[in-house]
Amino acid sequence: MSRITRPFVNLGRFLKDVHSELQRVVWPSHEETYSFTVVVLIAVAAVAAWVAVLDIFFAKIMGLLGVSG
Repeated sequence: MSRITRPFVNLGRFLKDVHSELQRVVWPSHEETYSFTVVVLIAVAAVAAWVAVLDIFFAKIMGLLGVSG
């Protein structure tokens, strides 16, 4: 019978440890979350624009070389 209950004891200990670790987490403030989100969106837009420019550039090069794709 102890083999059956032992996994549940380990699960309970694990969940207790998870809860105690989450109590120690320093969560970002609303302002920090907002500013980080803005930074990420700007970075994603910049990378997307760069990839678009490269795509157009290489498409023009391929067109000049007569390679169709």
